[in-house]
Amino acid sequence: MTALVLEIINLNLSFARHGEQTAVLHDVCLSIARGERVALVGESGSGKSVTARIVLGLLGELASARITGEIRFEGQDLGALSPAGRHALRGTKMSMIFQDPTSSLNPAYTIGAQFHEVLRRGAPKISAKAAKERAGAMLAGISMDQPDRVLGSYPFQLSGGMNQRVMIAMALANTPSLLIADEPGTALDVTVQAQTLKLMRELVEDNGTAVLFITHNIGVVREFADRVYVLYRGRIVEKGATHAVLTDARHPYTRALLAAVPRLTGGGIADIGEETDVFAAPMFDHGPGAEARP
Repeated sequence: MTALVLEIINLNLSFARHGEQTAVLHDVCLSIARGERVALVGESGSGKSVTARIVLGLLGELASARITGEIRFEGQDLGALSPAGRHALRGTKMSMIFQDPTSSLNPAYTIGAQFHEVLRRGAPKISAKAAKERAGAMLAGISMDQPDRVLGSYPFQLSGGMNQRVMIAMALANTPSLLIADEPGTALDVTVQAQTLKLMRELVEDNGTAVLFITHNIGVVREFADRVYVLYRGRIVEKGATHAVLTDARHPYTRALLAAVPRLTGGGIADIGEETDVFAAPMFDHGPGAEARP
């Protein structure tokens, strides 16, 4: 049996507000095996990104957050680790591509300096020269022109798409055991998106990296993911092999997502399908249970 890299068991999240708890996640269960690509799909506000941040330990110290459940990484209970222990995993054995690069890159330092710090997380004694060579190779690998110029630039001197590619390269640089990709193609054109997916596939194949791919893009899920979990209002409502879920969706919300995907008719006109009305609220009142497949 393939070893699990990540296992989330009955994860719950709520935030205290005005003396009351507002629930965000409800008994979320998810697993990813070594070398597996798993997609977490849902609309904005469904709980995808906060799930990823809990895995990384970025919400644990927030006073208003109440988190229960268990998260195991390579068989180790992350809840038993100290804050320093969780910090040591980030950027080394687990890494994340954030959706908004402008909030993740420091405007006061060059890309090269920040890349060097990332590489030092995995190799503390790496020289500046070796770090520059490694960073340049990573940037070239995701179609970044003139990598030396980019490494000498500050984030505000680059476009949003270029900063996003920098973040992708940094996340892949230390060949993590777990890569969490939160809408990594948001600011990229389709050709660079394809190159990014290719890089992540190679990371899986060459190093057995497990990938949690967070998205609402069903087309990307179809092409990239081995399995898919569908998250709706903080609950996993459907899960299974990607082909099975996308060709025979059982939960109304999953069918709604699929019906909303634009299609081209014979005349070249975008068509969102005849079942668009599945977004009517009453049809989602089907209880918290997830539809699962092998």
